[in-house]
Parts: sequence; structure tokens; C-alpha cells
Amino acid sequence: MQHGNTQPSEDGWKEDKTLGSGGFGTVILWKNLETNEAVAIKRCRVQNEMTPKHRQRWTMEVDIMKRLDHPNVISAREVPPPLDVKENELPLLAMEYCAGGDLRKVLNKPENCCGLKEFEVRCLVGDIASAVEYLHGKRIIHRDLKPENIVLSVVEDKTVYKLIDLGYAKELDQGSVCTSFVGTLQYLAPELFASQKYTCTVDYWSFGTVVFECITGYRPFLPSTPPVTWHKEVCQKSPEDISAYHDISGDVKFSKKLLYPISLCRTLQVYFEKFLQLMLRWDPKSRGGGLVDGRPSCFSVLDTVLNMKIIHILNVATNHLLSYPLTEEYSMQQLMNIIEQETSIPIKDQDLLLASGASPDPQQSASQCWTNPCDEDWVVFLFRKGGSSEVPTKFKPLPTRVQHIVRDPTTLLPYPEQKKAWAECVFFCAEQVVDYKRLILSQRAAMLSLLRTNSDFIRLKSKMVNESDYLMAKMKFFQQSLRHDMACYKDQMSNGNLSDSGELFQRWLQSGEDMNEYSAIKEECNRLDQQSTALQTKIVELQRSPFARTNKNIILEEMEKTSRDLYQELRQSGKGPGRETFRDHRPMVTAVVKCVMSRDKNLQDLYRHLVKIGSCKQELFQILPGIEKCCRDINSANEQLIKCQKRRQSEIWHLFRTMSGEINQRGSSGHASISVSLYGNESLESLQVVEDSKETHRRLGQMLQDVLQAQNDPASNLDWDSMPLANT
Repeated sequence: MQHGNTQPSEDGWKEDKTLGSGGFGTVILWKNLETNEAVAIKRCRVQNEMTPKHRQRWTMEVDIMKRLDHPNVISAREVPPPLDVKENELPLLAMEYCAGGDLRKVLNKPENCCGLKEFEVRCLVGDIASAVEYLHGKRIIHRDLKPENIVLSVVEDKTVYKLIDLGYAKELDQGSVCTSFVGTLQYLAPELFASQKYTCTVDYWSFGTVVFECITGYRPFLPSTPPVTWHKEVCQKSPEDISAYHDISGDVKFSKKLLYPISLCRTLQVYFEKFLQLMLRWDPKSRGGGLVDGRPSCFSVLDTVLNMKIIHILNVATNHLLSYPLTEEYSMQQLMNIIEQETSIPIKDQDLLLASGASPDPQQSASQCWTNPCDEDWVVFLFRKGGSSEVPTKFKPLPTRVQHIVRDPTTLLPYPEQKKAWAECVFFCAEQVVDYKRLILSQRAAMLSLLRTNSDFIRLKSKMVNESDYLMAKMKFFQQSLRHDMACYKDQMSNGNLSDSGELFQRWLQSGEDMNEYSAIKEECNRLDQQSTALQTKIVELQRSPFARTNKNIILEEMEKTSRDLYQELRQSGKGPGRETFRDHRPMVTAVVKCVMSRDKNLQDLYRHLVKIGSCKQELFQILPGIEKCCRDINSANEQLIKCQKRRQSEIWHLFRTMSGEINQRGSSGHASISVSLYGNESLESLQVVEDSKETHRRLGQMLQDVLQAQNDPASNLDWDSMPLANT
């Protein structure tokens, strides 16, 4: 294969670009113009200068690659025949093409200067751990594990991390150890650096170093110190120390913790610290934690970390993100108990909201507060019921290094320290953007919760108003009917047609007075309706707030971009020997100060808005019991009204039956008299017509029945008394 040929081969293969270059090999991307295939081909570029040992290493890499099959190890491909080499040349290594570049490219992005995001860390660590364990299971040591040898491939919209470059890989015989000095110095295990015997645990040290760098943005042990000095200093660390750094006075300090700033939540931070304490032990025999049931302990610990379900809860009042590991048996009550212990917010006062504004069911599992991890954090928002009238005046402080350069922008710092300080500036500005967006989401959740509550509130209030109006209409009819009955009663008493003692009249009079008391219900309904109307006006105004229409703060995002650009310029100016020169802090300080000023103003406005939402929600809950009571009172009044109406009607009919019995004893004239007395002349005539119709109906029915029987007609069996007749 002729390198550098830009003309496509007979089968359509054409050289596209150089992907990477090492001590002896170069990786070239080749694409097929006819089939759209792509393959990365590694070829030796200095064959004539290679020693037999190097040629053997090259051949071994090709052989190993062809025997491996794992989703997180770069896979070998068949070399397209037009691109293959002659028999006497070193073999080519064709590999799958990963378009995402390598991990170093990712770590060099300014936004990752203080480490990757939590989701990315979990994905990367899981993939590379699987690859390392697979290689060790095949008795292969990679020996050169570093960010440059981890590449990214996108598979079904998911980023997959793969190990590449097994040029330094070593196959072990049973129980064998190695002594050759290979690999990149910055990621080299201590025993390799000292040319001592080693085993597969050298990959643990390199892997732990890569994981630490992915979490923090820098290597764990004195990253700016020359290797010889590094070895003398770091060998003094304890087994649990996972980092070493110089303090202000220049002394070396060790730490067992992951130091701020990092993007990991506190739960994952604790577990990753335990994992790194296993991986970064100086003693190679204890590194990895030993075997448990035939498997290295470090991988079992990592499985626990990566499979852990974590609930993220934002305490909105303090803008502090809480995180809790979740088990299948974890209930909402247990979660709320822990929240109470940490935040001092009693369970009865906790208002937990999902992003949709819905509240988790307190009687169900806490898993309803969790979802599969993704690029966007799934956060549950914690508010205190009743809200707070206080608006925070102080927000997250500046990191220590950032405070130092803000106080004195002209201070001179060595390039590594300046780079670290500026990296923390970038992290701080990015953190303010994330915090602001998260608080905007909390505002939306609170607003949706308010609207949910308000929707039920409006329905109940409308029901109260409608039913109170209906009650008043029925009461008006009742009172009119009562007055008419009482007038008729008085008339009959004055005519001597009734001999009642007056108790009935007193009961009717009392029922009318009792009904008058229900007018207070209408007054209370009107008062609550007025309060509700005023509250609805406030809610409509809240919906018009600018916070309801955007989740961006332009100034914060501009300052984040500015800080990234400045950091990138600093890195570019510091590349190469003798180029690590001092740069003025003032542009970066300006970006940070503008970020802080914009943040403070906007967050104060946002918290005022949140206070108003909480106040409206609290007012809803204050008015709601009154509306519920009114609805109960209306129902009670309705029942009492119906009861009074039925009782009065029963009393009237009882009186009618009593008087009818007396009339029947005295004769029909008495009947007519009571009819006239009770119902008036028109009622008497109506009653007489009814009685005459019934008699006529009976007589005609009898006549027809007699005729049919005489004719022996089957129709004579019909019940004519029950059939309606035409006009007679």
C-alpha cells in the first residue's frame, strides 16, 4: 500500500486523513467511495529502522487484535485486498473507525477543564472497566492505558468508549511477571517506573489515574512535577491517599478525598473515593483490593457504584443539591425522614415536586423520584409548605483560587497554578448557568403545581357558587310557598274551617325563621368568591412572568463562553517549552464579576417570584377549607330545606285527610265546603270534573263489556277499565 496516495483504488478505496501517529506506526482513515465503508489502518512507517524486538511487538499487536471480541475493545477488520502489503512487509492492522476521536480530545475541551459531567463519568468508567477486565480475563495486560488510547464511538445515539493501541500489550503465562519498561510516564504504575516486576495490577494504577483525571480534570499525583521527583514524593503516601498536591507554601499534601470542584454528586463522590483508594495503592499486591470469589474486588466495588440508583433533590430555598442512594425497598416515608434529618424541614412541611409539578405519592416507593441517568439531570424539587417571605441575599461563594485572583487581578502565578485558577473560573461560571436553569425548572414545577391545585380549587369554587345560587332560588320558592300556605291557613282558621290549636302554624313560622339563617351561607360564599377572584388575578400575573417563558440567562451564558475562550487561549499560550508565560488575570476576573452580578440580581428576582408562587399556593390552601365548609353547609341546607318542605306537605295532607274524614261524616256539602275553603272555587270545579269523568268512564266501560259478552267475542276478555277512552 502506497501511503499518501490520494487517488481511489480500483475498488473505490481512498485515503481520507491521518488519525494518529506513534513511535513507529501511523493510523490512516480510508473510505470506500462506492460502499461508504470506513476503516482505520495502522501501518509501520519506519520498517527499515525497526529492531527485531519492535517487529515482534508489531506482529504481536496484530495477532492479539484479531483474537479479541469485546464491545469496548477496538475490533479488528480484514484489510481490504487493494490496500494490503506485500508478503515480506510488516502486516497492516485494520480496525473499526471511531468517529468521536479520543478521550484526550474530550478532556482538552475547556468545558471539561474540571472534569466530565457525572453521566459521562459513569458511562466511561463502566465501558473501560469492562474492557480491562475482559483483557485480563484473556491474560493480556494493556500496559499503556491513557486518555489517548480510549476512543469514542456513537452506537444507537449512545457514546461507547473503546480501548485501542495494544502495541504494548503483554500476554502472560500462568503466574508470570514482567520487567520491561513500557507505557507513558504520567500514567505509569510505580513498579513499571522503577523497572520492577509487575502483574496486571499495573493496569489498575493507570485506569485509576485516568478515572481521577476524568472526574477532576487533572492527574492525581503532582501532575506538574517531573517523574523523578514525583516518584520520591508520592511513595510516601498512605494506602488510602488518592491525590497529592502542593499547598500555598509549596509543601506536598495528600488527600483521601476528591476535592472541589467536581461535577459528581456527593453520593457518587464517596463511592468513587473508595474505588480510587483500591486502584491507586502504591503496593501492587494490595492494589485492586485482592480477589473476592475469584474476581478482583475493585470491579465488584465498581459494579456497585455504576448500578447504583441515585435520587437527586434540589433544596430550592438553599439551592443545594441533595443526593440519596435508592434501593428497591426504599419508601417515600424513609426518604422524607432522611430529608428531615438533613434539612430540618419536618415531613408535614415538605413539598416535594417532580418536574411535571405533580407530587410523589407518599405511600408508594421512592423509585417514583428516580429515572434512568441521562445527559439531563432528573431532579426532584423540595419546597417548604407555606413558603418563605425571605429572599436569599447570598449565593454560592467563589472557589478559593478564584477569590485570590479576584482580590488581586495583577498577582503573578506560575503557569500550572494560573491554569488551575482559570479552570475553576470556567467551572464556576458554568455552575451558575446550570444552577440558574435548575432553579428555573423548580419555578416551573412550582407554577405547574400551583396551577394543578388551582384547577381543582376553581372547580370547587364554581361548584360552591352554582350550588349556593341554586340554594337561594330554592329558598326563595320555599319562603313564597310557605307564606302562601300560612296565609291560607290563617284564612281557614278565621272562617272556622280549621280547629287546629295553632301548633302547626307555629312550626311553619319557625321553619321560615330557620331558613332565614341560611342567608349567611350566601354571604360567606360571596366573600370567598371575592377572595378567589383576587387570587386568580395574582395567579394570572404570575403566569405572565418572564421566568415562565425562558430558562436562559443571556449574560450568564455569555460569561461562561468568555471564560472558556480565555482558558483556551491560556492553554494555547502555554504549550511547548518556554511558552508558559504569565497572562493578565483581569479579563477572566471581569467575566467572573459580571457573572456574579448578573447571577445575584436574577436569582433575587427569581426567588421573589418563587415567594409569590408559594404565597399564592398557601393562600389557596387557606381559602380552600372555607369553600369546602361552604359546600358542606350548602348540602346540609339543601337537606334541611327538603326535609322542611316534605314535613309541611305531609302536615298539609294529614290536615286534608283529617278534615276530609270529618266532612264525609257530615255529608258531601262539607266536602264541597272544605274544598272551597282549602283550594278555592277553581280547585272545586276541577275536582268535580275529575269525579264526573271517572264516573262516565266507569259506566261506558261496563256498557261495552256487556255488549261484547253478549256477542261472545274474544275481545270480551280485554280489560277496558284500564284503557283510555276517546272524548265522550
